Amino acid sequence: MLSRKQVLMGLSAMPLGACGGKAGAAVEPGWVISEAEAIGWHRAKNEHGPALTGTESWRRFMAFIEERLRAYGCVDIARAAWPFTRRFSSTWPDASGWSLTCEGRAIEVANYAANCGLTGPGGVTARLVLWDDDAPPDVDGKIVVYRPAPRADVRDPFADSDYERMTPFDSWPDEGRPAPQAQNATHSIAAPVWDEMTASSNFLTAMRARKPVGVIFALSLNRAAAAGLYTFRVPTPYEFPAAYLDRTNGDTLIAAARAGAFATLRVEGREEQSEAYQLIAYLPGAAYGTADDEIIHVRTHTDGPSISQDNGALGLLALIRYMAHVRDRPRTLMLEFDCRHFMPGAETAWAHEDYFLKHPEAYARVRALIAMEHLGQIDYIEAGDDIRPSGRSLPTWIYASANETMIAAAYQAARANNVRSAIIRSPGRIGANGATQGPWYGMSRYGALRGLPSFGVQGDLGAYWAHSAGIDRFDPRSFVRQVAMFCELTDFLMRADLSALQPAPVDFPQPTAFSWRVGH
Repeated sequence: MLSRKQVLMGLSAMPLGACGGKAGAAVEPGWVISEAEAIGWHRAKNEHGPALTGTESWRRFMAFIEERLRAYGCVDIARAAWPFTRRFSSTWPDASGWSLTCEGRAIEVANYAANCGLTGPGGVTARLVLWDDDAPPDVDGKIVVYRPAPRADVRDPFADSDYERMTPFDSWPDEGRPAPQAQNATHSIAAPVWDEMTASSNFLTAMRARKPVGVIFALSLNRAAAAGLYTFRVPTPYEFPAAYLDRTNGDTLIAAARAGAFATLRVEGREEQSEAYQLIAYLPGAAYGTADDEIIHVRTHTDGPSISQDNGALGLLALIRYMAHVRDRPRTLMLEFDCRHFMPGAETAWAHEDYFLKHPEAYARVRALIAMEHLGQIDYIEAGDDIRPSGRSLPTWIYASANETMIAAAYQAARANNVRSAIIRSPGRIGANGATQGPWYGMSRYGALRGLPSFGVQGDLGAYWAHSAGIDRFDPRSFVRQVAMFCELTDFLMRADLSALQPAPVDFPQPTAFSWRVGH
């Protein structure tokens, strides 16, 4: 008898479309956004730089989204707004606001760390001290140099957890050449960047009470992977300056710290009062506004440092563009565009501002949830000081509730819409290889925690945590396919017997990326 893994791998090896059945109604190709229009939307988004909440770029991006929502028939559009203080310096590649010198030698900085303390034009000068996890030094009054150590319990769940099913990996950009099928076969930069970036965020939290006058992250990433790297999870403001260095410059600073050298770290900038808001809108179903209405919550975030960190908002917009053509919508779509992902302290710090906490009645008729983020991405690997496409399609993670019909629907939608390297996970269940499927990452986790039938769709990131990820790293073909799949899954939830899709109770693990485990 074949094992579960053998059966599933056999299915994955079949040509796309060979399996019978569809997740929902067949997608109408003429209603799906074209690659040309997707590029146009992303060029408009990219024109004014990173769309971080409160910036002019973000305000323009949100105006673009809201204008089109109205054009596509959305109603009861509301901004749930609140004020906050934004702290910032010059935006990469403009390094005029930040610099580092060591014993009179200028050292190239990849980026300053988000919400760090600001200095005057002279910066802060102090002796360097190298952080040691096993024997933590006294850092009071010093500039700390820290190189994150690899954390297998963070890297592996992010990039190599088990799965339910998987569509074939294919070559990129020209499809059809042989491509390795193992998840980590390309040695993508995705897991190392995730590991080092989240370690740096944790370290900032740990240093607050230790009173350094500065922190320098000597990353193990090469020059291109570190360029413009933004801090995630984004910390609340702290009072010492901090900056990122690539591997080569980090080696220089580590040697200088061991020698007891002095350095000067400068991060000039300012604070301003800004406005944040969640955008809520509805695409009405047949019973909208009545006691019989049932709602599908569709969510994404609108803030990010690169071309695709926040482009789930464009994916959601493309979904509404599609669904506006569907005249027989039995359920209403409630759209949430959240702004807190890259705000100071991230969602946790602004939980009290959540629209659904303030308006619990809005959730009374929600019966299912679907979320989309990080779309149209390319798999990158290191190439000396540069990064380059690996030649293989980047994984698309699809999360599905612990329900066999939901999992099968996700798999069929991926295959029907030609989504390559789609990895379907249902955390809390044992996967095809008999191992854990890891944490439930992304915004669809909210639905899983509430016990709703839920889908989540997102790219694997990697080269997209940094300001250096611009329109040149956008893959419109992948974006359009992911959107088409999203349309099919939304149609599936629109018409399914949701009572039959209630997920089985599972205990899926918490992500470990944001845990600081030094016990000193």
